[in-house]
Amino acid sequence: MENYSSYSDDQLLALLSNEDQQAFEILYDRYWEDLYLLAYLMLRNKEASKDIVQEVFIWLWEHRLSLQIKSLRAYLKTAVKYKVANHIRSGNIRESVFQKLSAVSTSLDNASALEMVEVKEMQHHIQQEIEQLPDKCRQVFLLSREAHLSNKEIAQRLQISVKTVENQMTIALRRLQYKKALMD
Repeated sequence: MENYSSYSDDQLLALLSNEDQQAFEILYDRYWEDLYLLAYLMLRNKEASKDIVQEVFIWLWEHRLSLQIKSLRAYLKTAVKYKVANHIRSGNIRESVFQKLSAVSTSLDNASALEMVEVKEMQHHIQQEIEQLPDKCRQVFLLSREAHLSNKEIAQRLQISVKTVENQMTIALRRLQYKKALMD
């Protein structure tokens, strides 16, 4: 059995396109931790971060015969970034996305410039998606996600019923999920 550890990404991708499982395992070992840390820095959720990285590698294996990748490292990081964005848009995050992303910004002191740009792009994209929500919907969504208010507290603050708050949150999450589906 040949040792592929010293092979370049391009060499491993060529082997992968010939269905070489050992090449896949080397790529997995080479990039799993970095990709996990990237996802975790954005989500602060271990399980979701692991799932996202697994999904990226599953996709890589499933498409191994038709891959056309110039820079595997950049490709994998971009794939994780989009998976994280999709996860956020799906409404699977209960804590403030913006608090987490600002924490990521400060914890990326040792990160590369590319990683910093990716985080900023994600922050901008999320903000754009939220700004496109109808006014009442956006207001309810931000009170829930940024101010961490309960539905009852939001209803009291906006002088609306709890049912209206629930309906507005449903509308917001559905719109964000619809945008996710369009991008997938």
